[in-house]
Amino acid sequence: MNKIKYIVGMLIMLYVMQACYDDNSSLADQPIIEVGINSGTRDSIDIYFNDTLKINPELEISRSTELTYQWSMGVFKADSTTVYKEISTEKDLKYIVRELGHFHLRQVVTSEDGSTIRYYHVFVNSPFEEGFTILGRRPDGKGSLAFMKTLTKNEEASGMRPEFIQNAFVFANEGKELYLDPVDCDKVEQSLYILHGEGQKLVQIDAKTFKVLMEYDFRYYDANFIPTRLMCYDGRFSREFYVPSKNGGVAQVQTVEQYIFPYPDLPKEKGIIYTDANDRPSYFSSCSKVYIGSTPGKERNVVCFSGANADREITMRNCYDYFENRYVMHIFQNEETDGNNVYVINKDGGQLKVTGIHRMMYNFNEGTAPWVLFERVLDRPEIITEATRFLVNDYYTCVFFSHKNEVYKWFYTQLNLPATPFITLPEGEEIRCLNHYQRNRGDEDYQDYSVQKEVYVASYNPNRAGEYKGSLYVYNADTGELVNKYEGISHEPVAMFYKIK
Repeated sequence: MNKIKYIVGMLIMLYVMQACYDDNSSLADQPIIEVGINSGTRDSIDIYFNDTLKINPELEISRSTELTYQWSMGVFKADSTTVYKEISTEKDLKYIVRELGHFHLRQVVTSEDGSTIRYYHVFVNSPFEEGFTILGRRPDGKGSLAFMKTLTKNEEASGMRPEFIQNAFVFANEGKELYLDPVDCDKVEQSLYILHGEGQKLVQIDAKTFKVLMEYDFRYYDANFIPTRLMCYDGRFSREFYVPSKNGGVAQVQTVEQYIFPYPDLPKEKGIIYTDANDRPSYFSSCSKVYIGSTPGKERNVVCFSGANADREITMRNCYDYFENRYVMHIFQNEETDGNNVYVINKDGGQLKVTGIHRMMYNFNEGTAPWVLFERVLDRPEIITEATRFLVNDYYTCVFFSHKNEVYKWFYTQLNLPATPFITLPEGEEIRCLNHYQRNRGDEDYQDYSVQKEVYVASYNPNRAGEYKGSLYVYNADTGELVNKYEGISHEPVAMFYKIK
């Protein structure tokens, strides 16, 4: 009997509790709040460094309520370990991006019933991320940088068109200008190095932002040192550069110590002074360097070779004797899997010759003589002048060289100079630079030369209307057909290359 009374009492209590719950709850009468986010923005966003990231979302709310907002961003991690940092608590996002890279953006909209989350991939690029780079000489003699960014797929889809920024250095450095007499430019790891002759400066800038990082002043090394060429390579072990002076001498720039030293390893017999050089990156030996010098009373009659991991005494001693009574006009190098060979365009009396020298330079079978692979007298010597530019193409085993507004394709190990030009630029154009796509010299696939299927030609037309008289032409390296042209986009070109990331 007592048990029955207990059960009845429990049932009455449960009934009362249920009645109280119904009286004080609104869940039965009102549905859960649902929030939808329509940002009008793609899940993948491209934006430039220092620009403002703007997202104005349209929210679809099932019923009126108070909402809170949170925007957070962090460096994207594919393994979902992204660390987020809050950047805004406003409904509409306005955020200046000050870091380069790939980021994950998280948007959280919270109501009393829960949160709605949306994610975005944000790619913060530089306006100088990747693309054609031209070092130019302004009419006042100072340097300038022109740059055309290669667009991403998203940028192309948005309707953007590639175009040159003519004063990229000034733009990136708040009005600061480059120095007098720009002579050379090259990319090393994540920096660009810009060399000035009469200005006697080597300027290091960030390769993606173009901000100045460091300046080297050759006046403190030698007041009479006028740089002519920058010899370096783009690789993770590049810590020193070599710079010859038109007044004689070679300096060694140490980028770790940030100091300029004399380069002591060149032969000094016969009173030789070195005024010019040619370098060629080598995957196995970092960089192969050939120096051109003069003995007293003569000009450009000395050739010294350094590289291919060979001993200095072997590669440099006696090699200058061969050209003692000649005039060296140009030098270029090819690349093999085991090193470099050197090709010397030289005047011997009334003849113009090409002399091919083996990478080891020294022929053990012939005592002190250099290892000459071949030597030929060149017909049509008038098409090679002091202004000629050379571009070795290892994919086609040829060299492209310029004459006025023409480019010739020469299979230099087999044939004489070609009779007809491979490429002819418009009338009035004077070729200043030749180049092609080049991988990072520290990459394992550096020697995949299949990327060299286009020839880039930078030219100058003094009679072109307007301020910018420099142009860039892109040609098919197999057929010689024009692929693209960008006319009137820079000052007089001094150096030109395609800058990779």
